[in-house]
Amino acid sequence: MERDQEGRREIWPLRPDRVTVLPDRRNYVRGFVYRGRGGQPVAYTPDEMVWLRYFNPLEEYAGLSPLAPARMSVEMGGDGLRFNRNFLRNSAQPDFVLLTDAQLTDSEVEDFYSRWEARYRGPQNARRPAIANFIRDIRTLGLSHRDMDFIRGLRWSLEEVSRAYGVPKPLLADLERATFANINAAERIFWRNTIVPELRFLEEHLNRMLLPKLGYPDLSLEFDLGSIEAMQEDENSRVARQMQLLDRGVLTINEVRREHSLPEVPWGNEPARR
Repeated sequence: MERDQEGRREIWPLRPDRVTVLPDRRNYVRGFVYRGRGGQPVAYTPDEMVWLRYFNPLEEYAGLSPLAPARMSVEMGGDGLRFNRNFLRNSAQPDFVLLTDAQLTDSEVEDFYSRWEARYRGPQNARRPAIANFIRDIRTLGLSHRDMDFIRGLRWSLEEVSRAYGVPKPLLADLERATFANINAAERIFWRNTIVPELRFLEEHLNRMLLPKLGYPDLSLEFDLGSIEAMQEDENSRVARQMQLLDRGVLTINEVRREHSLPEVPWGNEPARR
């Protein structure tokens, strides 16, 4: 947190990998050091920093990203994309060894490579048949592109990352088995199990660390979720709930009518009798 020229507070996000926490035996944290692009250190006191972090069971002075457990899946997906790109750019990769009894000179080997790449390199020449009269045998060195099941590997990486962040697959445009009902359910699950806990996490940290530093220890902030469509009841569920409350005598007719902006009726102030 810094102040501008007019004395107003400003909050600037810092890259976590460039921030070092200075521990203290008495006050737990003595301060923070931020190193910018040039490596110059900038010191901050605890009162100048709003420290938002996820719990890390292995290091108490560092947070733990939700992506950390799925980092290998992310790297595998990136490696798979790079492999697929290189496979399409050059399908003359050394997946096999050509065995021959002939003694080839360096110039003959270079000439063979030149002609081989000219005929078979690039996606436009993929799967083009080859003829070589001096080749005795061909020995394959690795798995084929089909054997590696590229598409399934990418899908698995995507599912691992989506599970780490709590994002249902229909919200990632995976509509293979999507219906109107399960998309609505996925939106509700996403908000209730992912977004709302994240908002509560921010509320707790800001109320505990930000507002007291701004001079408002008795205030608290809360996110307004009333306008989120996915968090609201659908019309059928709301009507069924109101009917149950009317039948049990919890609500009166006029209370329900006022909720729907309808005029009251003279006989609607008493609960229903069973």
